[in-house]
Amino acid sequence: MKVNIDVFLNIEGYHTRSGGAFNVHPKEYKDNPELAVAIVAYQYIMGIIEETGYRETIIDKVLYEGNKDITDLTKQIRRVPPKDDLPF
Repeated sequence: MKVNIDVFLNIEGYHTRSGGAFNVHPKEYKDNPELAVAIVAYQYIMGIIEETGYRETIIDKVLYEGNKDITDLTKQIRRVPPKDDLPF
């Protein structure tokens, strides 16, 4: 299923808007639509941060389907570090 996501970022003082249509897993969307879209938006934002050289980036606003605000939920998402199961 596709949803439209718009992200508004502040990258070292430069305000930018980016977005588009993104795929969201239908079952996850049915179970909790805001969380499913927030995870996709977070992944998209992390890609932008990587492309801009990890400059200081502030998430100003995240909207999906034009008017549904998921900014706070997107800001709460954090990457889970991989499990350290090395034998040494």
